[in-house]
Amino acid sequence: MQLEFVRIEEANDLINQLIEHHPHSIFLIDIDFKIKFYNKAFQKLTKTDKSGILEHEFCDIMGCTKHNQGNLGAGNNQLKDLLSGSLSELTLIRNFNIHNKIVTKHLRIEGHRVIMNEQKFRLVIIEDRTQKH
Repeated sequence: MQLEFVRIEEANDLINQLIEHHPHSIFLIDIDFKIKFYNKAFQKLTKTDKSGILEHEFCDIMGCTKHNQGNLGAGNNQLKDLLSGSLSELTLIRNFNIHNKIVTKHLRIEGHRVIMNEQKFRLVIIEDRTQKH
């Protein structure tokens, strides 16, 4: 099935609705790892109110920790590689500090390069498999 749109706004509205209601967490980061867009599932995963997400770094929200080894910037890190574009997908079982509580999450994460208005972004999709294991 191929959809045809009369106006570009119609296509944008459809894409926005699909992303907003997608069951997986979706967010868009810039080259400084700051979140520029996210959907409801991401807000639910992070348990963060709206004001605490936009323009914040992913690990400021998720409290990235790995067995007390520090944050995302510490050492060679697969998540950092995915967010920077060195990896395109990753399965990750690790601890996150969410609202001062250490939570072990089993995540499947995909990263996709996006260029808009000549700026580079990463579209990240997170499937939270924690409940399934």
